[in-house]
Amino acid sequence: MRRFVCTGLGLLFACMLAPGQRLVFTTRTHPSCPVLVSAPSESKDYGFHAIRIRNDSKKEIAALELKVTISIGVAQEELVDSRHVRITLSPGETKRLEVHLAGVQGSKQKAKALHQDIASVMLFVESAEFSDGTQWNGNEPQLDMPVGK
Repeated sequence: MRRFVCTGLGLLFACMLAPGQRLVFTTRTHPSCPVLVSAPSESKDYGFHAIRIRNDSKKEIAALELKVTISIGVAQEELVDSRHVRITLSPGETKRLEVHLAGVQGSKQKAKALHQDIASVMLFVESAEFSDGTQWNGNEPQLDMPVGK
């Protein structure tokens, strides 16, 4: 059985929007995703400054499609940011990658426009391209399981 993983920045890094409002930057992973995303770090400008990625498959990865969404209700999300990343990642290999995704100011404005008191901003791997030309695209549902106290 595949792992179910969701990690947060630190232990759910929260950004104050206004009194009573906050953003929670976190990651999530499809159960069959060939890439494990962990150890996200933030900066003053980005909710996701860098992440650690691990190739959990038996094939070399050539590229990833990363997406960031904001939750706007039960099972509803809106795109915040995305990036196509070219990377060579051998089976079992782990690398730290600067991604500069989810600008903090833009994410705050998006949450405010959506009238969200508390908003989850989630980074996930939408697809992975392998060096043999095949692709994983996560056709199954995603699991959201924030880690924290």
